[in-house]
Amino acid sequence: MILNTTPGKKKIVPILLAGLLLIAFNATLLAQFNYKVEGIVKEDGKPLAGAVVSIFDFENVKVKDIVTTAAGTWSYSLKPDEEYNIFITKPGYINVKIMYSTIGIAPADAKKFKGTSNPQVELFQLPADAKLVAKLTETLNKPYLSYYYSADDNAMIGDETLNQAMQQDMAKLQKLSDGPKAAAKEAAELEANYTAAISKGDKALAAKNYSQAKEGYNEALALKSSEQYPKAKLAEIDKMMADGAAREKAEKEKAAADAAEKERLAKEKAAADAKASQEKAEKDKALADAAAKEKAEKDKAAADVAEKARIAKEKAAADAAEKDKLAKEKAAADAAERDRIAKEKADKDAAEKDRIAKEKALADEKAAKEKAEKDKAAAELAAKAKAEKEKADAEAAEKARIAKEKADKEKAIADAAEKERLAKEEEKRVFEKKYKGFITRGDSAFMAKNYPVAKTAYTEALGMKPADEYPKAKLVEIDKEIANAELFKNDLAKKYPLGVTEEKVKEGSNNITRRIVVIGNKGVLYTKKETNFGTVYYFKDGSPITEQEWNKETVIK
Repeated sequence: MILNTTPGKKKIVPILLAGLLLIAFNATLLAQFNYKVEGIVKEDGKPLAGAVVSIFDFENVKVKDIVTTAAGTWSYSLKPDEEYNIFITKPGYINVKIMYSTIGIAPADAKKFKGTSNPQVELFQLPADAKLVAKLTETLNKPYLSYYYSADDNAMIGDETLNQAMQQDMAKLQKLSDGPKAAAKEAAELEANYTAAISKGDKALAAKNYSQAKEGYNEALALKSSEQYPKAKLAEIDKMMADGAAREKAEKEKAAADAAEKERLAKEKAAADAKASQEKAEKDKALADAAAKEKAEKDKAAADVAEKARIAKEKAAADAAEKDKLAKEKAAADAAERDRIAKEKADKDAAEKDRIAKEKALADEKAAKEKAEKDKAAAELAAKAKAEKEKADAEAAEKARIAKEKADKEKAIADAAEKERLAKEEEKRVFEKKYKGFITRGDSAFMAKNYPVAKTAYTEALGMKPADEYPKAKLVEIDKEIANAELFKNDLAKKYPLGVTEEKVKEGSNNITRRIVVIGNKGVLYTKKETNFGTVYYFKDGSPITEQEWNKETVIK
């Protein structure tokens, strides 16, 4: 809001403060709100990877696409005061829709709100039957699962009535879709098992593993008893095994005769080898004695040569030591003479350097005096110029300061006006979002015949927009439905006696059981629908209920 102080002027500070508080409030709410959806997508009870989870906000703007992992999982953190439509898709499969609404949470509750939702969704492949596809499309226009924030419980609550009815419909459609596929799958499995058994028998027969081959062909015959191929192979194996037994007997007899002949030849060879070994030992001894004598003579000659070499080496070492001594004495005398000459030259050079240094010092002193006089004059001129420049800079800085203050004031006024405009737009957006959330929740509850929740949602929406005709019309429609329901209950009470009355009828291929419960002047109609494909549904005045509720509320006493 802009506060007027004097005519023609506006107070800027409250506007800036209000905008900053709104931004800070939204940032805090978002930072502290912690609600995460951790879902899993399956097919036939097993994780389904590669499904795309597309998330849209209440304005139907896509927020994010997430691809399910190898474990079929995906996750996303929700924001407060928001509504989401989540679509789970994969080419060739059905598409599923989930709804989440966090609209209506109070700021104080949002600061400490934490939670996790774990929705599980079963996808199955689209059937070939066009009529069944049309039925699927009609069913999947409604949410598979729906969750909304309840202020009374300060918790996210699933719409159990809608969720249960939708999942029962999905189970029914999936069973119809899987019928032809299951039969084809069973036939394919039979053919695959038969082929594997035949392959097992053929491989074992090629390796002459007759027992394993018979096992494979018998397995194939058990799967397809009328097939001739495994029967023919079993007969062939029996003949091969008989022929093999005869061959084995003949081979054993031949092997025994060959072993006896081999033993005789081995004994004759052993006797000949023993005689040859003795003759070789005697010859080896004579050669060893001759070699030992020759080695002794060679060792003596080598010792004589080594002694002569030792004497020659000792004489050469003595001659080298004497020569080294004379060389060292001459080198020491030469070094002493070189040191004396070098010292005389160094003393002479030092005296000359000292003279030159004194002359240079006198010249430097004179030059320094002249430079100091010049530097003093230059410093006086520089100080004067600096003072004049500082004065000019001060005058320019003052002009710049005045111009900047004027520009800053003009910018602050413009910024304040823009922030006020943005704050109003944000307030309008939040208002519309909250209103739409109540309408959506009311529509969802109305569709599921949950009239108390729907009436509360439409009333909240009407409180926000009193002139809007839609929530007014829906509230009138709800009151009419409730009145019709009350009238129906009164009619049931007039028609049926107190207590529980059961009726059974046939509707097409479905078995219908009705139980009318009359208490006082009110009657309630409970219906049990048993379909021809095995699924059972339960209803109370047309709204889906569980089997436990049916058993508990319609007990026949």
